[in-house]
Amino acid sequence: MKPMITLDSDTMLFNDKGFKEAIAGRNLDIVFDALSECIENRFIFVDYIPEKLSRWSRDAVEYFGLPGIRMKDSGHLFANYVAEDERELYLEMIDALERGETTTLDYIMKVRNAQGIYQTTGCKAKLISADDGSPLFFVGSIRNYERPDTIDPVTGLYSRNNLMATIKQYLGEKQPFAVSEAGIRNYFDFNSMYGFDEGNKLLKKIAEWLQSRKLKGTFFRGDGTKFVYVVKEDEHTTGEMHEFFDEFKRFLKNDVVVDGMHAELDVCGGAMHVTDMTLDASTIYNSVQYAMAQAKNENRMELLVYNDEMQAKSREHLSSLNKIRNSIVEGCRGFYLVYQPIVSAEDESVIGMEALIRYRDEKGNIVPPNSFIPWLEKDAAFYELGSFILRTAMNDAKRIISDDPDFIVNVNLAYPQLQRVDFKTDLNRIVEEENFRARNLKLELTERCKLIDVDSLRNDMVFFKSSGMQTALDDFGTGYSALGLLVSLPVDQIKIDKSFIDNIQEDFPKQCLLEAITNCASRLNINCCVEGIETEEIKEYLRKNFKITSMQGYYYSKPIEIDDFIEWMKEYRASK
Repeated sequence: MKPMITLDSDTMLFNDKGFKEAIAGRNLDIVFDALSECIENRFIFVDYIPEKLSRWSRDAVEYFGLPGIRMKDSGHLFANYVAEDERELYLEMIDALERGETTTLDYIMKVRNAQGIYQTTGCKAKLISADDGSPLFFVGSIRNYERPDTIDPVTGLYSRNNLMATIKQYLGEKQPFAVSEAGIRNYFDFNSMYGFDEGNKLLKKIAEWLQSRKLKGTFFRGDGTKFVYVVKEDEHTTGEMHEFFDEFKRFLKNDVVVDGMHAELDVCGGAMHVTDMTLDASTIYNSVQYAMAQAKNENRMELLVYNDEMQAKSREHLSSLNKIRNSIVEGCRGFYLVYQPIVSAEDESVIGMEALIRYRDEKGNIVPPNSFIPWLEKDAAFYELGSFILRTAMNDAKRIISDDPDFIVNVNLAYPQLQRVDFKTDLNRIVEEENFRARNLKLELTERCKLIDVDSLRNDMVFFKSSGMQTALDDFGTGYSALGLLVSLPVDQIKIDKSFIDNIQEDFPKQCLLEAITNCASRLNINCCVEGIETEEIKEYLRKNFKITSMQGYYYSKPIEIDDFIEWMKEYRASK
């Protein structure tokens, strides 16, 4: 006997009269359209399994180029849009679901859109059964992980992409406005102690409090643990911003409770009153961040407003940074790579190298990377530099791989790269154009990359691995890095930061932590590389007492250019 539900080609009609009237005909379209608008960056669908009839949101139909909002047997029809090498697995999951052998669907696959471009998508869906247990409805959503999010998934606030668009909009309207940013200073302590889930709850709690204040401006989530507020100016704005910051400071200090745990947090902030409409959005945001950095460096838990004095101090620095930025636009002029060897902890053979970016100015002076990399990582121009690094590292590594097929080159990925919608496509294109074997490339996620939502980061890493590349977490043991990442992310390697092993022979807590990390990594079949090896003594101590797989540091070689690296490697191997 069929379930007590009937459908025709245009409507779903339930026997319950009230529900039937609520969703019949045009009302169903209204419900779907409303849900689509409420659920950012997700495509929704409902399948009625007995008749194999389905209803899809209009944006899904437009994006994927589907036949229509109502389809017959859409589960199997959608297989035509799934990448060929993943299609068989997809069909197995659909068939198992229709037979009632599974009640949920949770997959990540490459799916073709209406333009013929394959995009990484994630589908989550659930089976709803009738009273007799037979499969009835299949309800779910599809998320495109390569579309720029306008809503931050952790806090529910508008994202940084939306922030920059709002600043540009206000500049276009030529009406004065103010931008302020507050950064949570000791969030990492809470996050490291209680884990990522509790850390995300904390950020959500803060966002909810901000929204509850009902201010006339708009809140955004900035990078990491920073929150941004943008408001159109009037005669009260300056006083209100400072009053609100003081209120926010008291809330963070006294009133933040997550699952019964009190989090005592500090905050510093920067702000800017924008009256010059000839400025661009990046300059404005960088100025706000400069003011906040000044507050942080001076250990001032207050809101500093960007002023003429700050502008004078930062002008020379910005001029230098702009020259570096222009060098990127001009084909990455002045940039070059150096490489530091990575050796096996077992026999100290050279197994790879890490690529590191350097810059030489027009006078031939080498500019310290820590003076420009943090700034560039917040600039859109970094994306081109990242592509230059990838191409150069691949070409240099091929000179070694021709004689050593298992040699690996490690390349650091930056936050702006992972935030770009087209990065994955560009990465695969670069690998193909440079005729480079993906298995010889290891992508290191730097500290700021870990500011990305863990689910999104996991999906990025799944994509890299599916393309044949290896992945690593850099600076493990500092900042956001925690043991929880080992089970959340499908990494091939973790890299222990030098600061973590400094004085470790005399520091018992560090010894306990490193033992726990390396044992955990070993049981999960994750390689462990220790950075900062500088002496024979520390090298032997680590090899003897911990489950490490590789080492890197000045004990073997400082970072050197590729010709010098190849010569060094010949001499090193000859000495063994």
